[in-house]
Amino acid sequence: MSNREISGVGFPAAPVRYRGGVKINYALCKGCGKCYDMCPADIFGFDPETKLVTVDYPEECWYCGACIFECPSKGTIQLDLPMTCL
Repeated sequence: MSNREISGVGFPAAPVRYRGGVKINYALCKGCGKCYDMCPADIFGFDPETKLVTVDYPEECWYCGACIFECPSKGTIQLDLPMTCL
């Protein structure tokens, strides 16, 4: 059993320092920037070339969900809570 498995059943273990994170589905993103404007932790950036929001500082996320609630395209932003919040 490797140290990346849980109880030897073959499930991949989360990295020791896994903190969750914000993921953007760019196929659904309209580039409106509402998540960028509403994030209280200011974790988002903006790529002027693609005109899309980027997650520049995921380690500073407060996991408040403001980006998800403000996004007009439901399912575009996924918020994975850190293991300590579960």
